[in-house]
Amino acid sequence: MRGHGYLNALKNAKSTVYGPAREKIGTLGNIFMDVRSGDADFVSVHVGLFGSEEHMVSLAGAVMTDGHLQVRYPKDVIRNAPHVDPLAGLVDEAKDMLEKYYAAMDSGSGR
Repeated sequence: MRGHGYLNALKNAKSTVYGPAREKIGTLGNIFMDVRSGDADFVSVHVGLFGSEEHMVSLAGAVMTDGHLQVRYPKDVIRNAPHVDPLAGLVDEAKDMLEKYYAAMDSGSGR
Protein backbone atom coordinates (compact mmCIF):
# COMPACT_ATOMS: atom_id res chain seq x y z
CA MET A 1 0.00 0.00 0.00
CA ARG A 2 1.38 3.39 -0.92
CA GLY A 3 1.38 6.35 1.42
CA HIS A 4 -1.20 8.94 2.36
CA GLY A 5 -0.20 11.29 -0.48
CA TYR A 6 -1.01 8.70 -3.13
CA LEU A 7 -4.34 7.90 -1.48
CA ASN A 8 -5.11 11.63 -1.37
CA ALA A 9 -4.45 11.85 -5.11
CA LEU A 10 -6.92 8.99 -5.64
CA LYS A 11 -9.45 10.77 -3.40
CA ASN A 12 -9.08 14.04 -5.28
CA ALA A 13 -9.61 12.17 -8.54
CA LYS A 14 -12.84 10.69 -7.10
CA SER A 15 -11.41 7.24 -7.73
CA THR A 16 -13.56 4.15 -7.76
CA VAL A 17 -13.27 1.52 -5.04
CA TYR A 18 -13.56 -2.08 -6.21
CA GLY A 19 -14.10 -5.31 -4.30
CA PRO A 20 -12.06 -8.51 -4.54
CA ALA A 21 -13.76 -9.67 -7.74
CA ARG A 22 -13.30 -6.19 -9.32
CA GLU A 23 -16.96 -5.36 -8.67
CA LYS A 24 -17.59 -1.64 -8.25
CA ILE A 25 -18.36 -0.70 -4.65
CA GLY A 26 -18.37 3.10 -4.78
CA THR A 27 -16.23 6.23 -4.72
CA LEU A 28 -13.31 6.82 -2.38
CA GLY A 29 -14.16 9.23 0.45
CA ASN A 30 -12.04 10.13 3.46
CA ILE A 31 -8.73 8.55 4.46
CA PHE A 32 -8.06 7.63 8.09
CA MET A 33 -4.55 7.29 9.46
CA ASP A 34 -3.33 5.25 12.41
CA VAL A 35 -1.84 7.84 14.78
CA ARG A 36 0.76 5.41 16.07
CA SER A 37 2.14 4.13 12.77
CA GLY A 38 1.20 7.01 10.46
CA ASP A 39 -0.17 4.52 7.92
CA ALA A 40 -3.59 4.76 6.32
CA ASP A 41 -5.69 1.95 7.80
CA PHE A 42 -9.31 2.79 6.86
CA VAL A 43 -11.11 4.73 4.16
CA SER A 44 -14.70 5.71 3.72
CA VAL A 45 -16.54 4.72 0.55
CA HIS A 46 -19.55 6.51 -0.92
CA VAL A 47 -22.08 3.89 -2.06
CA GLY A 48 -25.70 3.83 -3.08
CA LEU A 49 -27.66 6.12 -5.34
CA PHE A 50 -25.48 9.18 -6.01
CA GLY A 51 -23.11 8.07 -3.22
CA SER A 52 -25.69 8.90 -0.58
CA GLU A 53 -24.33 6.37 1.95
CA GLU A 54 -20.82 6.40 3.35
CA HIS A 55 -19.27 3.27 4.87
CA MET A 56 -15.87 2.55 6.40
CA VAL A 57 -13.63 -0.20 5.03
CA SER A 58 -10.31 -1.59 6.19
CA LEU A 59 -7.29 -1.13 3.98
CA ALA A 60 -5.81 -4.45 5.13
CA GLY A 61 -4.85 -6.25 1.95
CA ALA A 62 -5.99 -3.39 -0.29
CA VAL A 63 -4.08 -2.62 -3.48
CA MET A 64 -4.06 0.24 -5.92
CA THR A 65 -4.44 -0.73 -9.55
CA ASP A 66 -4.98 1.42 -12.62
CA GLY A 67 -5.58 4.54 -10.49
CA HIS A 68 -8.27 2.88 -8.38
CA LEU A 69 -8.42 1.21 -5.00
CA GLN A 70 -9.25 -2.49 -4.72
CA VAL A 71 -10.20 -3.71 -1.24
CA ARG A 72 -10.45 -7.30 -0.08
CA TYR A 73 -14.08 -7.09 1.08
CA PRO A 74 -17.20 -7.32 -1.11
CA LYS A 75 -19.90 -4.67 -1.08
CA ASP A 76 -22.27 -6.57 1.23
CA VAL A 77 -19.58 -6.91 3.91
CA ILE A 78 -18.79 -3.19 3.69
CA ARG A 79 -22.46 -2.19 3.80
CA ASN A 80 -22.99 -4.34 6.93
CA ALA A 81 -19.99 -2.91 8.79
CA PRO A 82 -20.74 -1.05 12.01
CA HIS A 83 -21.77 2.53 11.28
CA VAL A 84 -19.14 5.12 12.06
CA ASP A 85 -19.67 8.78 11.19
CA PRO A 86 -16.77 9.55 8.83
CA LEU A 87 -17.04 13.27 9.62
CA ALA A 88 -16.51 12.64 13.33
CA GLY A 89 -13.10 11.06 12.83
CA LEU A 90 -12.07 7.59 13.81
CA VAL A 91 -11.86 7.50 17.61
CA ASP A 92 -10.34 4.49 19.36
CA GLU A 93 -13.71 2.88 20.22
CA ALA A 94 -14.98 3.10 16.65
CA LYS A 95 -11.67 1.88 15.25
CA ASP A 96 -11.66 -1.11 17.61
CA MET A 97 -15.23 -1.97 16.60
CA LEU A 98 -14.35 -1.83 12.89
CA GLU A 99 -11.14 -3.81 13.35
CA LYS A 100 -13.05 -6.58 15.16
CA TYR A 101 -15.73 -6.64 12.47
CA TYR A 102 -13.27 -6.91 9.59
CA ALA A 103 -11.13 -9.46 11.49
CA ALA A 104 -14.26 -11.61 11.85
CA MET A 105 -14.84 -11.31 8.08
CA ASP A 106 -11.25 -12.42 7.46
CA SER A 107 -11.66 -15.46 9.69
CA GLY A 108 -14.73 -16.49 7.72
CA SER A 109 -17.04 -16.38 10.72
CA GLY A 110 -19.07 -13.51 9.31
CA ARG A 111 -19.51 -14.51 5.70
